[in-house]
Amino acid sequence: MINLEAFFHYYEGKPQQKEAVQMLQDAMPDSLLQAKCAWVQKYRETPPAPKWPLTKEELGEIMLCSPASLPDSLMDDLANCCKTFGINTRENLAYFLGQCGHESAGLRYPVEIASGAAYEGRSDLGNTQPGDGVKFAGTGWLQCTGRHNHQKFADYLRSIGRPDPKVMDIGKTYTSEVYPWSISGFWWQNNDMNRFCASSPSIDAVGARVNGINPPNGAQDRRDYTNRAFRVLGV
Repeated sequence: MINLEAFFHYYEGKPQQKEAVQMLQDAMPDSLLQAKCAWVQKYRETPPAPKWPLTKEELGEIMLCSPASLPDSLMDDLANCCKTFGINTRENLAYFLGQCGHESAGLRYPVEIASGAAYEGRSDLGNTQPGDGVKFAGTGWLQCTGRHNHQKFADYLRSIGRPDPKVMDIGKTYTSEVYPWSISGFWWQNNDMNRFCASSPSIDAVGARVNGINPPNGAQDRRDYTNRAFRVLGV
């Protein structure tokens, strides 16, 4: 017997798929196609807004920006990111926000300022196709870089039933706008940063794992953002 949830996991709006859905609708009794049906109402149900892990005032103080510049949607996305990717202690959140703060200059740049041309041909970043350097330059608050990181994130979205081909088709200009927290949180979890930060490492050690070199670029700035996060969050 077919499991509909698993079956529609692969729905991509292709002509034959649309035709098949229409066939299914035609075969269903009218009683199951009413707007007041329990399954329709449940499907359309809006989940409660996630609880923010910190206030706008606290995030603004950490990022040196005005709380008024932080929309509710950004705070909701951060809350979902923390829940989804296990950033569930204030210490871990402080490390995460500290690195995001440095990499994005206080949430000002969700995409790398440099063009990314310097990454062209970097096989260590998975940039194996012409144009990959610019297309997959740093994105999200953590400035996740390269085809490899984008592909892993795209694979993750597909694995949870939310395939988004634009991640690979468009690259940084799309992910930086749609997934700035999510792609950062995914990288954080995928690189075992939650476990690493549980041992209370030095800020420089965390920065080295994020930046790839030790000491990391902008070491003092990373310390400043993280230390503010520690103070604001009471760590």
